[in-house]
Amino acid sequence: MNKTTLNRILLGIIVMMSLSICVLIVCIMTRPRYVNTSEENAAVIIEVPPDAGISVASADETAGMADTAQTQTQDLQDSASAAHQKGKTSTRVNIRNAPTEDAKVLDTVDEGTTFEIVEILDNGWTHVIYEEQDAYISSAYVIIINS
Repeated sequence: MNKTTLNRILLGIIVMMSLSICVLIVCIMTRPRYVNTSEENAAVIIEVPPDAGISVASADETAGMADTAQTQTQDLQDSASAAHQKGKTSTRVNIRNAPTEDAKVLDTVDEGTTFEIVEILDNGWTHVIYEEQDAYISSAYVIIINS
């Protein structure tokens, strides 16, 4: 193989890698933006539309969001503990037979699946009745339905 052919092959590889990097940058720029809270048991993920023009939050703003998330979680616990309420899933989620990530998965349900809430546990799990049996869903994926 002569030197000119080898140079063309290497140049082609460099061009392909450059195009791949450009595609990755576009994917990163257009991905949904999320805000993570510092709470271990209950994560609140807020999707920000790309056209909203919102920049990355500062540490103080993130701390304020964590406080808001904690207040919302407490409100959720208070409102659910008063009486049996209905809930629905905020995304596709696993329903388990015990309130741990290691527990057996009974079923995986789609976003918007409704169920009866028995109680919201302090460990970040919600005790529900699903298909007439006790089950558990991570509280981060539960939306209380006001009836």
